Amino acid sequence: MTINSHKTKENIDIEEALGVIWTSIQRGQTDFDEVTKTVKEGVNETITDTLLTKKFIVKEDNKIILTEAGELLGKQLTRRHRLTERLLADVLDFDRQSIEKIACNLEHNLSTDLADSICTLLGHPKQCPHGNPIPEGNCCRKASSKVESIVVPLSHLEIGATVKLSYIVTANHNYIHKLLSLGLVPGATIKLHQKFPTYIVKSNEIQIALDAEVANLIYVRK
Repeated sequence: MTINSHKTKENIDIEEALGVIWTSIQRGQTDFDEVTKTVKEGVNETITDTLLTKKFIVKEDNKIILTEAGELLGKQLTRRHRLTERLLADVLDFDRQSIEKIACNLEHNLSTDLADSICTLLGHPKQCPHGNPIPEGNCCRKASSKVESIVVPLSHLEIGATVKLSYIVTANHNYIHKLLSLGLVPGATIKLHQKFPTYIVKSNEIQIALDAEVANLIYVRK
């Protein structure tokens, strides 16, 4: 497990720019001029030339394309950033309003193996606290762990366990609002009373019934 502390300013700028480009492409934004304008404003005016010279990106019909090397660095940077946000929010209890800036400062200093260890510790989360997908790492694909996860799905708990809710993974915003209205919000303390035939949890003196599918989408901290 190592921390990268030897990166130059150019290395950091390249990673930062590739992270922005990778995210933009994932969101369907591929216009070369628009994406590079965002990168120049966010990193520096000459970073696009650097990326082209070092063959991290190419331009085809005014479409920005990441090369294999650029794709790898951009994806890794995004993964480290979003895992750091999860660590800050779920384990260290940082205010969700401040984690973005802190994660930006830490993301360049994490090695791949340290990122995988954090991912394993957090139970291989699928989304960052802002709802953005976290790219898979080798640890996720192998589904193996060297350390015990401390953030796990509700369905993994034993009856009687009292835990803190970390986050809910679901694209159904209406359903999220329903759970929030019942008190199932990040940071809430909940106790598992029953697992069959339905899951029964208690939060703020309210008993809530959940089916198995939902219990797999609610992640809690042991």
